[in-house]
Amino acid sequence: MNDVQTTVLIVDDTPTNIQLLNSMLREQYKVKAATNGEKALKIARTEPQPDIILLDIMMPAMDGYEVCRQLKSSPLTAGIPVIFITAKTGAEDEQQGFALGAVDYVTKPFNPDIVKSRVRTHLELYAQQRILHAENKELKHRIASEFSEYIEPEIVSILQVGESDGTEFKSTLRWNLHTDKADKKIENACLKTVAAFLNSDSGVLLVGVDDNGHVLGLKQDGFANEDKLLLHWNSLIKTHLGVEFMQLIRSQINDLGGQRILLVQCLRSSKPVFFRRDNDEIFYVRTGNGTNQLKPSEVIAYLDQREDSKH
Repeated sequence: MNDVQTTVLIVDDTPTNIQLLNSMLREQYKVKAATNGEKALKIARTEPQPDIILLDIMMPAMDGYEVCRQLKSSPLTAGIPVIFITAKTGAEDEQQGFALGAVDYVTKPFNPDIVKSRVRTHLELYAQQRILHAENKELKHRIASEFSEYIEPEIVSILQVGESDGTEFKSTLRWNLHTDKADKKIENACLKTVAAFLNSDSGVLLVGVDDNGHVLGLKQDGFANEDKLLLHWNSLIKTHLGVEFMQLIRSQINDLGGQRILLVQCLRSSKPVFFRRDNDEIFYVRTGNGTNQLKPSEVIAYLDQREDSKH
């Protein structure tokens, strides 16, 4: 990351150390300096903020530990990476620095190659974190606008249309209605459908409805209450699909014809979703009104085709 607009803040009460570090970094970065903690905090809170801070520990009035603590306690400056620069080499000092939120620890006398490498590495990581934060913020905004608040007449309309590439019905979440016993295969079937919707173009799963759209309700699932049903279902998603996809799935229990059903909305995922169970990782997609498994050799081609369809 060699960018003259990237700013490094050096905080040290010894001007010689500031000059030395400045000579190492000024060709690649814009360098600012502060000779005490109070000035450092003021600069860190002023726009444009520094992209990284090299912070001495042993300073009068306010030491580096306290400066770091104040930086990390404020939402405005908490994300700025801090590298401690110090003559202290004890393990306890290093551990205290990391405990306060520092990302690295460089000891004096300074080795130019080490200083440049550490600064470059943490600037790259910081840039990646900001990109991920922006993408996550955008994703949350999209999700908030794409999930629907289904009311009973709308669900009735879905039942009347029947199963399709974007809707599927399941009689129960985990109970075998024929044997009156819990059946893992039924959980698997529901999870496969969700994975397929995520890998395809979104969809809605209705649990407590038979294949013909007749409402059965959730009583046969045998949970003590609806909260425990949702807890169990969300645990299955986290374990077998991945916690990172939870934000693309909204599960809620709705009234329908005097019964209660589980309605699961799934949005399209930008990343491939694999169903993981019994040491297997399986890729499912939605084809017509069914869920199909792709062979490993087919997955890459499908993902490439899906990516092309977005443009």
